Amino acid sequence: DLSSWLAYREQYVLVVTSTTGQGDLPDSIAPLFVALREKGGHQPALRYGVIALGDSSYTHFCGAGQQFDALLQEMGAQRVGDLLQIDATECPEPEVLSCPWVEQWAGLVEAG
Repeated sequence: DLSSWLAYREQYVLVVTSTTGQGDLPDSIAPLFVALREKGGHQPALRYGVIALGDSSYTHFCGAGQQFDALLQEMGAQRVGDLLQIDATECPEPEVLSCPWVEQWAGLVEAG
């Protein structure tokens, strides 16, 4: 929820989300996204990373992760590293790509 998120506004967060429907946020993370958009305010001290899960056979591949990335950029937050987009059609086991990425991201966080 928003209050939990705001506790980290001067730290680091890692957003991991799948995409549903036509690039939509899953029900489990959509309320947080809406609350951030409506009440999150400016968060220039926040550093974040995004892992987006999707299926490239759909038009809005990794749309939820891209939406979260765009929202955080709009809020003034600074992304650490690249947005990781994992395609379920090419990588049915997302941890194969996400584990090395998280290790690299953690290194960037430590160096930052």
